[in-house]
Amino acid sequence: MKMTTSWVPSAFTMLNIFCGYFSVIQAANQKFIQAAWLIVAAAVLDALDGKIARMAKAASHFGVEYDSLADVVSFGFAPSFLAYNVVYFHWGTLGLFISFTPLVFGSIRLARFNIRLKGFDKAYFEGLPIPSAALTIATFVVFNYHFWGYLRWQKVFLFLVIGLSVLMVTNYRYETLPNFSLRRGTPERGKILTVFIGTIVIILFPQEAFFPLSLLYALSGPAREFWILMKNDKTEQNHSIEETTHESNRKSPPKKRNSGSSGKSRS
Repeated sequence: MKMTTSWVPSAFTMLNIFCGYFSVIQAANQKFIQAAWLIVAAAVLDALDGKIARMAKAASHFGVEYDSLADVVSFGFAPSFLAYNVVYFHWGTLGLFISFTPLVFGSIRLARFNIRLKGFDKAYFEGLPIPSAALTIATFVVFNYHFWGYLRWQKVFLFLVIGLSVLMVTNYRYETLPNFSLRRGTPERGKILTVFIGTIVIILFPQEAFFPLSLLYALSGPAREFWILMKNDKTEQNHSIEETTHESNRKSPPKKRNSGSSGKSRS
């Protein structure tokens, strides 16, 4: 009997959901660090299931939909519940709505992603991916508890949660994970090297480096958009100057040549 590998990606997705579910339980029991690391584990599994599906040629529309449902649990509900239990339960109704934003904006982003998906390979992400937003929230908690033993930067956390939620539904372009091929001349080699160095840094300094690197990726979208706008504005200014100069030269009358006197002066 021929064995099929189509179940393998779904198994990773199930583990992803379990990590999100277990994270919620840990957060409810005030074990915030464990809850945050379980979100990180879910993100690793989420990255692997797509890669494995493409390698095994087992990508399917069922897999896409199932993965999105898993993401709502692990990267929508789990980080929202973590944020609420860490700090926002003190804020009453306002805290409830603030902590709700990653879940609601994340679910909108996933729905938009699914209806716009063409094929199973993506050249780039439109809007901040929901796992990246969840990672930034979770590792911010780890970062604070590692250095101070509690969530010290509560106001920063407020802007972080809202800002990440909004970035998920923008049209900013974000880079995808590279296809791991070491063939000469492949354009992915730069991204592979970046991911490799980032992974090594995170392995060596997980509590210290994970949040800054996650935040750097989250900010890469608006930073890239700002760079393009500045570049286009500079190009338009140069083009406008060239057009003005050309128009001025075309309209200006030709200069008269200075002729010498026709007669010689008398002595």
